[in-house]
Amino acid sequence: MKTKMYTLQKLKTSAKLNAKILLISFLFIAALSAVEGFKGFGLQVGEQGTGVFFHQSWRSSSNLQWLFHGSIFDVKGDEQLMVYDYYTGQYRSVGDKYVLIVPLFGGGKYFPFADKIANNFAPFVTVQFGPVLTIDGAESDKFSTRWGKSKGLWSFGGYAGVGIDFLMVNGMMVSAGAGLDILPMNGVVDGEKHYNGAIIQIGFNWLR
Repeated sequence: MKTKMYTLQKLKTSAKLNAKILLISFLFIAALSAVEGFKGFGLQVGEQGTGVFFHQSWRSSSNLQWLFHGSIFDVKGDEQLMVYDYYTGQYRSVGDKYVLIVPLFGGGKYFPFADKIANNFAPFVTVQFGPVLTIDGAESDKFSTRWGKSKGLWSFGGYAGVGIDFLMVNGMMVSAGAGLDILPMNGVVDGEKHYNGAIIQIGFNWLR
């Protein structure tokens, strides 16, 4: 009886924490939306897999911008292979990891050469951190079963990297960057305690 009560209390505490994290993230995004800056989306490729991201930024000074960065990252297995299934006559993936990682990071971009080089070329360094939602899918070839029985885990992680903003016409901007994702897991997810790794990003932005 005591074990059941402890488990129920633990679930309630976890649910409250998740709700607080989502609320803080929503308020942070809303605050960013109300301030002039850039918003955009992009693609990322890393040691652990591939993903897409959305971000918003606003200017604090000529050298500094604050930003929000949210992404969906599809983890790939180290031994993932495509094999031919003679029974179905189709190729299928084996050795894959059914793990989705959703970082919700806030941070800053620092431009060390602001006002020193051409305005359409802006190198920067960035540091970001925040909550990370990891969705661990069930081992199944059926999409509905795999994600219908998935587990969600929260942790905190970060990102540090460098990049360049290229200002284009009509308020457009293309960003290219590379860095290190720091993604510790709250426990063991598909045999791994973390999904840290190098990552390359390219984003397309516009004034909002």
